Amino acid sequence: MVRCLASVLVVPLLATALVCPVHADEARDCVQARDAATSIKACTELIRQQPANVVAYNHRGNGHRAAGDYDAALADFTKAIQIDSAFAPAYNGRCAALTLKADYDRAIADCSKAVELNPRYAAAFFNRAIASGRKGDFERAIADHSQAITLNAKYAKAYNGRAWAHLKSGNKVQAMADVQHALTLTADDAAALDTRAHVFEAMGKRNEAIADYRAALLKEPTLQSSLDGLKRLKAKP
Repeated sequence: MVRCLASVLVVPLLATALVCPVHADEARDCVQARDAATSIKACTELIRQQPANVVAYNHRGNGHRAAGDYDAALADFTKAIQIDSAFAPAYNGRCAALTLKADYDRAIADCSKAVELNPRYAAAFFNRAIASGRKGDFERAIADHSQAITLNAKYAKAYNGRAWAHLKSGNKVQAMADVQHALTLTADDAAALDTRAHVFEAMGKRNEAIADYRAALLKEPTLQSSLDGLKRLKAKP
């Protein structure tokens, strides 16, 4: 029987690696798998072998969240925090899961803890911005998206998130500037196309809005906000 001490390397912004030759396959799939089911299965096996592996719990939580099982995600993020109360990615992950459950105050508290532990954690500022925006605090959302962008100038999702917050605040010009920048960073991103469509709609530019809603749906055919936009504008998908 080969024994191995698993070492965990946690690099800023959740670039994580699990180093242990015996469990290399599970570690790779747990962290790098593109589909949630593969990640969950690999992380579960890794946890069976290494019950205190905080990174495996965190990534399994990410897998559960991606699969829509938010309660299972919360359980894994909480377990990771119980193992290591200074592990910022688990607070960030739990923040995102709580936002999806519309528990915005607890989400904001968790993301605040994540940035307290790691003041350069752009993703935690982004997720706190999302929670604040969902709560209707657009000023705080804009501030946090701006901080995420300061930390990562190529953070397309933060530009798109800030565009949405500006739009909800009534600042259509700044919203358009931000979403245009998001699209220069990630061309043809469905979420950004949908945001720009909403901005065009708010500006009274019906044809441009319809074109962007349709373009978003080509990328993500079930995107409900774009389907709703076309319905509002009495246009076919």
